[in-house]
Amino acid sequence: MKYIFKIGAYLLLLVSVACASGKDKATPEEIAAFDKMISDQRFEIRPTWAQPMASQGLNSIANAGLLPLGSTASRIDITGIGAYFRMVGDSVEADLPFYGERQMGGFYDQDKAGIKFEGIPKDLSFTPNKKDDGQTMRFQISQDSENFQVFAQLYPNGKGRLTVSSTHRTNIWYQGNLSEYEEEE
Repeated sequence: MKYIFKIGAYLLLLVSVACASGKDKATPEEIAAFDKMISDQRFEIRPTWAQPMASQGLNSIANAGLLPLGSTASRIDITGIGAYFRMVGDSVEADLPFYGERQMGGFYDQDKAGIKFEGIPKDLSFTPNKKDDGQTMRFQISQDSENFQVFAQLYPNGKGRLTVSSTHRTNIWYQGNLSEYEEEE
């Protein structure tokens, strides 16, 4: 019995060490570049996945096979559609697809089906993460009659995660690639 316990403890230790070594840790150079990008407030997130709140409507769309290949009702592949969130100086801009349900009525404008905003955010704050070298950004912004609360987790390994809460729609999350923003000419 002692022998089985020792083998079990050894295997558990081996598995935990193997899993811990697989973490995507940033190098000191990546951390320095990340800190500069955040302090300059010049970056963008190009989302590759949208994660809407699961609902009956989204499940129906997924069951009908209307989502992109490899997507589910709670995780939709948006690679290659040109979605972005960017911050340049004191301004933010976003053009993100929206999958979910509207909570308030109003007119339907095909050009405003996604989450789009541009301007100077209110209550902008950056706070360092306690568990890693990343930063958490929070702000509020209004576009027309809709108000958005945005929460972003930014990491030096080039990953970013956005949470967007709206006064008119269900919450949605985006995961993607974080990089320094360079204006297109």
